[in-house]
Amino acid sequence: MILCDLPYGTTQNKWDSVIDLEKLWTEYYRIIKDNGAIVLTSQGVFTAKLILSNEKHFKYKIVWIKSKATNFLNAKKQPLRKHEDICVFYKKQPNYNPQMTEGEAYDKGFRKDQLTGSYGDFKSNHVKSNGNRYPTDVIAYEEQSIEDFVYVKTAESEGTVYHPTQKPIELGRYLIKTFTKPGDVVLDNACGSGSFLLSAILENRQFIGIEKNEDVLLHKVDEVDYIQVCTDRIKETLKRKEVEKSTLRLFNEPIAKYHTLNYKTKVLNGESYV
Repeated sequence: MILCDLPYGTTQNKWDSVIDLEKLWTEYYRIIKDNGAIVLTSQGVFTAKLILSNEKHFKYKIVWIKSKATNFLNAKKQPLRKHEDICVFYKKQPNYNPQMTEGEAYDKGFRKDQLTGSYGDFKSNHVKSNGNRYPTDVIAYEEQSIEDFVYVKTAESEGTVYHPTQKPIELGRYLIKTFTKPGDVVLDNACGSGSFLLSAILENRQFIGIEKNEDVLLHKVDEVDYIQVCTDRIKETLKRKEVEKSTLRLFNEPIAKYHTLNYKTKVLNGESYV
């Protein structure tokens, strides 16, 4: 799986320069299997550019509704920005593990025969559910409980923010669990502060992280060595001995800094490894 928060090119910062998409797809297809999912975050015009750069293999878009809006400086001119897109590409059907949510069980009886233009006849069938809900294409955080949504807060809720566009670890965990199996490899070729790498560790996946690490400033003030930030965060995650069940299944509960599922470590030459 490729899971990456690419530069969107929406600011004047040097690090926020859009990567040549034609060359990017060439390299992606050089390394990924035909049934590997390529999952890329985006927003605004960059979403359109990203989709149009590979219409053939674009499959669908997930919308992440954030708990914290942005664009307050333009609040009197345009709406606040409260969502980002997650574009999913692949050649052949990848591994897909729908992350189910819990709702009320129901029994609506038998549905009448139906005829549709796209899928033909639907025979009469019994419409009922034990309460499990399939995920929609919306990942959201809401104060109230809405059983159809998956809840993922922004990175601030998980602790220190190391990167201006840092994504929450829980978002990465949700996507990684959806499109991969334990032991699979996750590539993030613009890994920044390493949140998606930590997501991979916590879900027992292998990872490859790539970071240019040039012209990077945190909030336009301090220079940051993101390779060192990634290294420190990875070591800290691997040191954790307490095993804590992820809250993702309950979604509307508070999200802790880190969660683990079947997380085990072993020590080799004094270093901890998954």
